Amino acid sequence: MALSDYTGIVRRRWLIVVATVLACTALAWAYASTIPTVYVSTTRMYVSMATGTSVNDSYQGGLAAQQRITSYPYVATGATVAERVVDRLGLTMSPGELQGKVSATFPPATTLLDISVTDSTPEGARRLSRAVSDEFAQLVAEMETTVIGAAPAARASVIDPAPLPGAPVGPNTKRILALGVIAGLGLGFLLAFLRDRFDPTIRTPQQLGRSVRLPVLGTISRRNTDAAKDIGHLRAQITAARGDRDRMVVMLTSFTEHSNPCVAARLAKALADTGARVALIDADTSGEGVTGRLDMQSYPGVAEWLRDQYPPLTELPVWSEAGVSVLPLGSADERTPDLLASDRFAGVLSGLGEHFDYVFVAAAPVLTDAAALSLSAHCDATIAVVELGTTKAPRLQAAADSFAKSGTGLVGAVATVPARTRRFPQPKKLRRTQAEPDLGLAYSP
Repeated sequence: MALSDYTGIVRRRWLIVVATVLACTALAWAYASTIPTVYVSTTRMYVSMATGTSVNDSYQGGLAAQQRITSYPYVATGATVAERVVDRLGLTMSPGELQGKVSATFPPATTLLDISVTDSTPEGARRLSRAVSDEFAQLVAEMETTVIGAAPAARASVIDPAPLPGAPVGPNTKRILALGVIAGLGLGFLLAFLRDRFDPTIRTPQQLGRSVRLPVLGTISRRNTDAAKDIGHLRAQITAARGDRDRMVVMLTSFTEHSNPCVAARLAKALADTGARVALIDADTSGEGVTGRLDMQSYPGVAEWLRDQYPPLTELPVWSEAGVSVLPLGSADERTPDLLASDRFAGVLSGLGEHFDYVFVAAAPVLTDAAALSLSAHCDATIAVVELGTTKAPRLQAAADSFAKSGTGLVGAVATVPARTRRFPQPKKLRRTQAEPDLGLAYSP
């Protein structure tokens, strides 16, 4: 996957990322609030050896002290010192609990020993640290005395008494919250990727082609400048498909649950711009077709002609900006879907084919009206219109399978990019013949 694919996932799934970060941050804060406040106080001690007065004796004594210092941390944190401190201070905790509070370290190549003790209060930390250092020094003196009554060979002296801590050392709330944010970002990106990976929504032309197993004839972009190029490319394919035939009938039907008649209108205009004679039929009984967009509901159309063979097909309103003749839906009733699937509609197409080079049929979505399957049998080619970002793969495959089973001429699909809904400009008042409707170029899902 390219970087743009990942940024696209973040744009689509940013709510998942934000929610996960907030949740992890809240959990980190809750965890930090359960950690008790801890203070630490440290006593620094100096270990020395009993030596003579010569320089060599002092040197030897320093080396001996460095050798002993490596074992003294175990003595300071051992059970003996802890038991003595518990008895001395009358503590309610056990020696083992006190051992868990004591740590001892020494800087390399020195005879210094740092004894640190933690407690829930600053006073308690200082008192325990001083008590541990005192008992440690006493135990060292006892261990290093080889002859009763003689001076010990080694001595541990306090050089920096344990101070009163000014601030707690834990919990480190900022660090815990930072880790929570980092964990939330990582988990959020992972969840967003998985959600997008298993989301059945068709978002790219490549996904569309794999789902319907048909060529993607073009993608109608959001921007009008790009859309004009896309329509031009689609127009070239339709022109090539017509070949030497006198006329070509193309049906467009939406593979989503709502109509998108503007693709048919744009394509009809693009072909009319080349000088071709183009007719556009509104066969969309859902009420979302070209008729409503052009405010032509009061004019007779294909519904009346199928019932009464009226009005004459030679008297059609004209979209003057494009030079496209429009046959509106007319006054549809419960019989209209059946009549659209009958041979009468084939007669409409035959009649128009005598006067036009291209006839476009804007049908209702096949998912909501099966009439598109029957209409397709009367057309030379059928094109599926699929809106990217809202169409689910199972629904898309169901629509494609319905065409495959009926054996109709589904030749490919056109992808549209959803945009903000924009209404068509209000048309001029129509006359019954040679009217001049105004159809905007911007499509709206």
